[in-house]
This record gives sequence, C-alpha cells and structure tokens, in this order.
Amino acid sequence: MALNSLTMVETGGSIFIALSLVVMLLSLLPVCILFVRKVAASAVLNVLKALCLFVICQYLALFFIQPGVPNLPIAFKLVEFTLVYYLFNLLMTSAQGKDIMKMVLVSFLSVTITIYALKGLTAYTDVLTIIQAGILTVLAIVILLQLINIRYIVIASEPAFWIAGGLLCYNGMVVLMEAIAGSHSNLSQQIQQEKSIIITLADLLRMVFFIVAASVAGKKNDNNKNDVDIQPPPPLFPKPVNRRTIKY
Repeated sequence: MALNSLTMVETGGSIFIALSLVVMLLSLLPVCILFVRKVAASAVLNVLKALCLFVICQYLALFFIQPGVPNLPIAFKLVEFTLVYYLFNLLMTSAQGKDIMKMVLVSFLSVTITIYALKGLTAYTDVLTIIQAGILTVLAIVILLQLINIRYIVIASEPAFWIAGGLLCYNGMVVLMEAIAGSHSNLSQQIQQEKSIIITLADLLRMVFFIVAASVAGKKNDNNKNDVDIQPPPPLFPKPVNRRTIKY
C-alpha cells in the first residue's frame, strides 16, 4: 500500500479513518463469505484469505496502532508484494511461466534486500513502489489474457477473473499515482492527500472484486452436483411379478 500513513493521519483526519475502517470491513467479508458458504479449500482461496487478513492488519498497524513509524509501511509493502506475487504464481497455468516468475521474484527480492541493507529502508522508496506495482499490474494482465484464451469457461464465474481484475485496478492506480507524484517533486500537501485518498479508494474497489470472487467460488462444483441425476433407491418390498404357467 503506497501511502504515507503519518501524513494521512495528521492531515486527513476523519476521512482517512473512515476510509480505512471501510476497507478493513470489506477485507473481512471475503473470509466470512468463504467460511459461511463452506467452499472447498484450495491454494488460491487460502492465499486470498491470507491477503485479506493481512490488509486488515496493515491498516490497523499503519493508521491506528503505529501511524508514525516510517519503516513499517515499507516492510508491509514488501510482504504484500510477495503474497500477491505468490497468488499470481498459483493462477499461472504455464509451467514455464511459473519458473520465470520464481526467478523474477528471487532476483527482485535479492536486489531489494541488498538496497535496504546498504542504503537503509527509506532508500528509493518511490522507485521500488512503482516497480512492485508495475510487476503486479503486468501479471494481472497476463492472468486475464490467460483466462480469455480458455474458451470452455465462463469468465464471470471464475474467481481468478475477479481476483486478477481487482489487483489490476489497485496496482494500476498505484503506478499512475506514483508516476504522477514522481514527475512533480514539489507537490503540495493537499495534492499528496488527494493522491492518498484515490489509492485508498482503489484499495476499496479491490476488496469489492475480492468479495465477488469469494461469492462465485465453488458455484461451478455446486452446479455440477445439481446436474447429476439422482436415482431413487430400490423399493424395500418389490411388487410381486405375475407368472404365467405354460401348459404342454
């Protein structure tokens, strides 16, 4: 989450608290929906639930518990990037694509940790944020194209479609906002605040997509069960069969 939490708490006041509470509430809904509907557990849905719970902890820590710690948002962003990247790795169907994604993740994390170790956690924050969001945006587009090429599925009934769509909306907006802020070094406090509001609203939209994904998850299996013809059990006392005797 590419947000300056300290600035938001100091200048945003009630609007940021209200938006944070709404995002936290929406983040809890996919977990509750999957639990209430008793959807069969899968790796994708488990990571989705972990991501939603992580977002709750992220907002809780950055805006309510420790809003003034400068290094905390950087650590949260790196963990969130790893979670979302792993989620995309699960959605990738190509074995070659999975191998490439693993190499990219290892390389990126190695470079990022090296930069943090040598230059400090606040070094190149904006650049790394754009790179992280840019990588996730490209992966979301790849997953959506992958689903489009599969002709025998209904895209709207696939949780992967809504998950990738929500992540595309959020990370695409982060790339756009950070690029605009990066091209203007002397942005006023009001513009910084408006940028933070837009990114928070994009996060809210991401959670709406996740709610739809949790709602459509498992419906395909339910429909397949309903399509199976259930044969009635044989009668307990069968009717007697009239036998004819043949006379010779």
